[in-house]
Amino acid sequence: MKRTPLKRKTPLRSMSPKRAKVQRQRREMVRDELAKRELCEAGARIRVYQKSDLGKAYAGNRDDRGYRCGGLAVDLHEPLTRARGGDILDPANTFAVCRICHEWIHAYPKDAVHCGLLVSSSGWTGGGHGLIFPAKQEPNWGRYRRG
Repeated sequence: MKRTPLKRKTPLRSMSPKRAKVQRQRREMVRDELAKRELCEAGARIRVYQKSDLGKAYAGNRDDRGYRCGGLAVDLHEPLTRARGGDILDPANTFAVCRICHEWIHAYPKDAVHCGLLVSSSGWTGGGHGLIFPAKQEPNWGRYRRG
């Protein structure tokens, strides 16, 4: 049997028109949200977690003393990822984060789940440790002070 290679009449599109439209909407939403939310919203959560007993025990031998939040938000992070049913056009499903915090979230996903910055595949957000703050709400720092 003779086999001939398939020949396309037109080249494949890199992205469907529907996906291109969603990506345009996403770029506009990211630009608007970063203009409204200029500061990193994850740095405080990560610092509180790292200083807590849970964070120290969970981190084990990893050295996180050099962690510093970048301060200005440059990315939007989605706690409920698209793969887990999150909507990429929903501003309520985002945190404005600096590059350093965003890299930390993806480098340490189990810690990020405990901080409430990522939703695990089972839907668990790490609740019950007194470290999880509802989205878009500032933490009550008084409950973390000792003395």
